[in-house]
Amino acid sequence: MKSPSASPRTMRDIFSARSTVARYIEFEIALAQAQAACGVIPQRAAEGIAAHARPEAVDLAALERATGRSGFPVAPFVRQLTAACGDAGAWLHWGATTQDVLLSTRALQVNEALPRVEATLLRIVHRLRELAQEHRDTPMAGRGFGGHALPITFGLKVANWLVPCTRHVVRVRSLCQRPVEGEFGGAMGTLAALGMAGPAVQAGVLERLGLAVPAASASSARDAVAEALQFLALLTASLAKMAQDIAQLSWTEIGEVAEPPSGGRDTSSTLPHKANPVYSWQVMTSATLVQRNADLMLTSMRQEQERSGHGFLEGLAVPEAFIEAEACLDTLARVLDGLQVDTARMRRNLDLTQGMVASEALQMVLAGAIGRLAAHDLLHEACEAAAREHRALADVVADMPGVTAHVPAGQARELLDPARYLGMAGLQVDRAVRAAEALQ
Repeated sequence: MKSPSASPRTMRDIFSARSTVARYIEFEIALAQAQAACGVIPQRAAEGIAAHARPEAVDLAALERATGRSGFPVAPFVRQLTAACGDAGAWLHWGATTQDVLLSTRALQVNEALPRVEATLLRIVHRLRELAQEHRDTPMAGRGFGGHALPITFGLKVANWLVPCTRHVVRVRSLCQRPVEGEFGGAMGTLAALGMAGPAVQAGVLERLGLAVPAASASSARDAVAEALQFLALLTASLAKMAQDIAQLSWTEIGEVAEPPSGGRDTSSTLPHKANPVYSWQVMTSATLVQRNADLMLTSMRQEQERSGHGFLEGLAVPEAFIEAEACLDTLARVLDGLQVDTARMRRNLDLTQGMVASEALQMVLAGAIGRLAAHDLLHEACEAAAREHRALADVVADMPGVTAHVPAGQARELLDPARYLGMAGLQVDRAVRAAEALQ
């Protein structure tokens, strides 16, 4: 796949106006060369176009103004480039149409952008693996509907972040192996203007651009680009879930993790003590914008007949989706690289309910003697009493003959130690890490 002479480094570069115009020019040069090779236009015309078609020949400000009148930028672009190419300009854009230029350019941009997504995603996967292994056995409270549920480990929480990211690597690699096809079909996809030379010119143009030839016109079927944006929406939703977890775990009342210091003093304009989780919220905001644009892309697939104005939506949705997805990836990678984990606070929080978070452990042992539902109801009463009296659950059940008749008080106290009721958390971490390692 070819790139403009100055290879873009960020999504903003890839989708910038200047880079997009450079892709337009790349298309026009490839078209002229393919047509000259097939005898459709003179060789000297193709040489003249290649010599004079340069991005600096296009006045971007004038092109933007003209686009407002024409709807799409290609017609005014071709008019400017025709003038820049002198006599050879008479053969510019021969038999082509707006959609050929726009969709081939978009294919080049998407195909260039997806490997960049994979690279940063792999960096995140690597960091998540490190965190999961480091905290494989670090106990913390698992939370459901905002409250303590059962003890888990921080490693397990990270593993639950890691697993979808591992799947996203598989997804993006699949997309990279099935790059978006190019487009050269003329006004209605029939290449009628080129006669019998049409198929050869089509193959020649797209081969020069490093794009596959579509089986049928790509203009009225935009599912390939839509698939890429749906992937970005899935990916960034997973990233936003991580960011949301981190932001909540940094709340004053929880304080189990913290973002890396931002290096500034202005996270709050008035409160000197505040250190807002701004990076996490940037990730969540970008993910929301990606989702919005993925939705727009689905709407843009509803082309009316062979051509319609739905293409305007695609032109807006694709650049912003990739730009915001990159912001999501880069910002979350920065957060994870500098994430501060307070394991002592995790343990203190785990002990807030004084054993109730591990009540299921005692219930399961008691159930073997009196049945599951009876054990559940008895422990529910004990937990209510512990909360009401502000006592440790082990102390409450020690005074309950219905419990001590089957589970001695010392055994009950051991069962109610949250750090002893982690189930297969460690094994799940190991499994997630192995799956991520298999990607390399």
